[in-house]
Amino acid sequence: MRQAIRALTVLIATAALLPAGVRSFPEKGESPWQQSAPVQVMPLGDSNTAGADSARGGYRTDLWQLLAADGWQVDFVGSVSSGGPALPDKNHEGHGGWTIQQIHDNVIGWLNTYQPQIVLLQIGTNDMYTDASTAGAPSRMRALLDRITTTAPETQVIVTSLPPLADAAHNRRVQAFNAILPGLVGSMASAGRDVTTVDTGGSLIQSELIDPFHPGYGAASRAAARWYTALTGIPLTLYEAEQTSNATLVNAVRLANNVSSSGGTKVGKIDFPDSSVTFTVHATAVGQHRIRIRGGNGTTTVCSHNLSVNGGPATTVRYQNLGWENWTMVGVDVALTAGTNALRFTKGDCYAEIDALYLSGPTT
Repeated sequence: MRQAIRALTVLIATAALLPAGVRSFPEKGESPWQQSAPVQVMPLGDSNTAGADSARGGYRTDLWQLLAADGWQVDFVGSVSSGGPALPDKNHEGHGGWTIQQIHDNVIGWLNTYQPQIVLLQIGTNDMYTDASTAGAPSRMRALLDRITTTAPETQVIVTSLPPLADAAHNRRVQAFNAILPGLVGSMASAGRDVTTVDTGGSLIQSELIDPFHPGYGAASRAAARWYTALTGIPLTLYEAEQTSNATLVNAVRLANNVSSSGGTKVGKIDFPDSSVTFTVHATAVGQHRIRIRGGNGTTTVCSHNLSVNGGPATTVRYQNLGWENWTMVGVDVALTAGTNALRFTKGDCYAEIDALYLSGPTT
């Protein structure tokens, strides 16, 4: 399993865009995703892992939704349980206010108890508040990674950059730490440790913070997409429903100042027979692609939209009723032509909103 994530790129051609549902994987081999049992993943860190956003799950909420939409079997593990309706698997090791050293001092017990196959590590924000604490943060991170990979040498560790902070001095320290992190992790990988990095912090901006320290639910969704790519090897292209360059609306409404939406605005009031949201997406080649629609449903039952691709016959996209501002991801396979394609959503049963969609493909 030493090549866990890297081996996933080999699987993309045959498995990346299979229909949603539980995947049928090969026997356990190089990649943990090839086994039949769920892959045990430990989200590890501070309050950004625990979730200080309205969905109470940070990036974990939409990461779980994306994985579920594509049928990946995953089991989040840890001693803490928290999250909202859009996060069925609430286990993690996110500890609000904790520093790198505190995670270091407790991680052996967690690793031995839960034996994760993959650790998602986001830690260091609480080390960024003074010059003195920041100066030692890289060496403490190296010690933490050494402890994890020594205690659990078969576990893959994915380390992310930190999100921005509102205070200018704090944020300068974050930027300096983030600049050091890839080299630090790369040197350990070169020495044979199963560690890699992902830049989820780069998907976030200061203006989206809901307090001086934490991104909101919608911003965390974009970070989740980068975690998803790091885990699966599948790049995702984001199309925001509210952006006029991405989508054309007919008898539907852009609803702004919405912190749960990935771009701060969602599309609602798709309530009438002539209502539609038509995304314009680009495909590099003809073939099967996969989209994941971030949709919302606050009614008491499952609701739907009808989706047609390039004027073809419609298929039904169904959204769980998780409550307004709790988003679900729905995966759909679509046949696209090379170049520009039109994905048109119209009203189906009852009422639902659209925030964005993520595109990948084509299958080769």
